[in-house]
Amino acid sequence: MSELSIEESENIDKIDYRILYLNEKKNREIIELFQKKKDFEIEKLKEKLKLCNNQIALLKKNVISLKNSNTAKDGYAEEESLCNDLKKPEIKNAFIDILGNKYDDCLRVSGNHKCDIESENKILTAQVKKYKNGQFQQLDRHTLSHFIESIPKLSSVKNILSDLWEYPLLPNSLYVDKTNDIKKLCLSNYSPDILEDLLTNLNSNKRDILNYAFLGKNPEIQPEYLIGIEYKNNKKDSIVVFKIKDVIDYLETCNFRISPKKTALILGNENIISLQRKGGDRGYKSSNQLQIKIIVSKLIEKVYNIQHKL
Repeated sequence: MSELSIEESENIDKIDYRILYLNEKKNREIIELFQKKKDFEIEKLKEKLKLCNNQIALLKKNVISLKNSNTAKDGYAEEESLCNDLKKPEIKNAFIDILGNKYDDCLRVSGNHKCDIESENKILTAQVKKYKNGQFQQLDRHTLSHFIESIPKLSSVKNILSDLWEYPLLPNSLYVDKTNDIKKLCLSNYSPDILEDLLTNLNSNKRDILNYAFLGKNPEIQPEYLIGIEYKNNKKDSIVVFKIKDVIDYLETCNFRISPKKTALILGNENIISLQRKGGDRGYKSSNQLQIKIIVSKLIEKVYNIQHKL
């Protein structure tokens, strides 16, 4: 084979590079077309995923609503049962020294207030709590904003309490974002002076906090009595009646302190009242609410009451 001339060799190189370029261009066009197709498919999948997430969020919300509804129905049944009990002469006589005997038939009352039952002649108004020995019950649940707006003197500690109890919300505004930690009431987060100021502020406003928790903000109807219904072995065992004024007067003698886990505020050494983040609710935004809890059984040895065993 004869050797190629320099000119012929250069022509071959030019042709080879041109073909290589064209092939590369074609391949890139195919890849770009494929990528656009995949990007379109990914966007469609994202839309489907968003729709699924919204449906899941709605289902979770419905589950929470159903659970809360069932809890409320149980409470309603307990209140109606108590109204029937208070008609019985032996029970009415058992509580005559604290309830008197001028009230007539009681009915369960609904509405945005703290009163669960009320006599038809308006003489008896009470909040009802089903309880077990040593077990807490919910006394109040509201947003922190509602709590602060109701007690403006606590405005100076709102940020501390918000960092303690409120997670930021996810972009869908339905669920909390727990990727950030809450800011516990510990010395690694706050100075001793700041923590002391927090407790001082709470203790200076104990009466307002207790009135908020027990009486609510509706002045037209407020409970005068706290009636506890104790259960043992899943059976109704006894009824105990307190005057709410006596309960508040006693609790006002106690002081707030920070819980051992640094996530709640406790009133008194007996932990009768606690303020904390509600939690639960499958991470729904309502889990950010402030929950005030009470252990009814621990009041019995501290506050005047009358008990009647059933």
